[in-house]
Amino acid sequence: MVMDRRQVLAGLGLAGAGAGLASGQPESGYRIADAPVRPLEAQIARLIIMGFVGSDPQGEGADTMVAHLENNAIGGVLMLRHNARERDPALAMAARLRAASGTAWLAIDQEGGVVQRLTGDMGFTRIPRAQALAEEGLEAGAALFATAARELAEAGFNMNLAPIADLHDPGNDAIGQYGRAYGSDADSVAAWCAAFIEAFEAENIACAIKHFPGHGRSRGDSHDGFVDITSTWSFEEAAPFGQLMRSGHAHLMMGAHLVNQRLDPDGLPVTLSRRVLHGLLRQVMGYEGAVITDDLDMGAIRNHYGREEAVIGALKAGNDLLLISNSANPDPDLPANIQRWVMAAIERGELTETRIAEANARLDALEGHVRG
Repeated sequence: MVMDRRQVLAGLGLAGAGAGLASGQPESGYRIADAPVRPLEAQIARLIIMGFVGSDPQGEGADTMVAHLENNAIGGVLMLRHNARERDPALAMAARLRAASGTAWLAIDQEGGVVQRLTGDMGFTRIPRAQALAEEGLEAGAALFATAARELAEAGFNMNLAPIADLHDPGNDAIGQYGRAYGSDADSVAAWCAAFIEAFEAENIACAIKHFPGHGRSRGDSHDGFVDITSTWSFEEAAPFGQLMRSGHAHLMMGAHLVNQRLDPDGLPVTLSRRVLHGLLRQVMGYEGAVITDDLDMGAIRNHYGREEAVIGALKAGNDLLLISNSANPDPDLPANIQRWVMAAIERGELTETRIAEANARLDALEGHVRG
């Protein structure tokens, strides 16, 4: 059964919240008409956050990324574990990328626990896994977040692909077994995520809240392939995201590579589902901020869709930033290819220039919020 809006609102505790329905405009009243005039090619480039292979700050991979940044071919760079193996090279890499562009996003997973790229072994403050941290209390956690945020900013990063707003379930392969969730109830999870976001935003770092509409009770890991949550997901899992929206903490949201046929009967993963990202997230729940994909090179997408199909599908669904690690099948010309794919999709009417402008306006709003 496909659930209607009344059921969604009731399930999220939002019944009667019609005034919060999305207007289709970015946060704080920012309108597309207010956006700076940019060539379409420049608008498309801003939507790309791209990863690379290599940990040598003077290596070929770094050279390629520096060239992309200097040519304004991408909007940002993703650094993963294989890019940050040791402290000094990782810091040198970040410094070189930051020098190539002072305004581009430099993104990393600094969530904590098993998902902390700049680790304690590298001299950074160790962030315990969320489940353990929750046992220490919110006051101690907030102090730790403040320290971790300051270190991340000093290292040159301005986007953290965290926090986790998923609910804990010990039977979950991606979240639960690693203790990545702050709790099993929406109130505590939202409170912890709010403290996390406040600390990092104070250091001018954007936080991508993940994984909408909830990955915590899935059975499977979308890094490996399709995960169907049709029979396991409940509205309760979307509640922390809704609370963060209503409390003013949600400025960047990451959707999950998860299939939920109750929300999208076509069986599209959330990343490619306009019904979920536009219908549920924006029209029903009232979200007006930016949306970023999870890595489009993850197995759930890569094993079922070609890169062009994934890129165009993600933009059609309502994503404003395309996150692509570019490590499974590295393509040094990926930015130019994305430009070509998007332009072709616009020419044939599959995408519109308005959709690209809308994404850019939301990024303007995000930058304005985070960078002041």
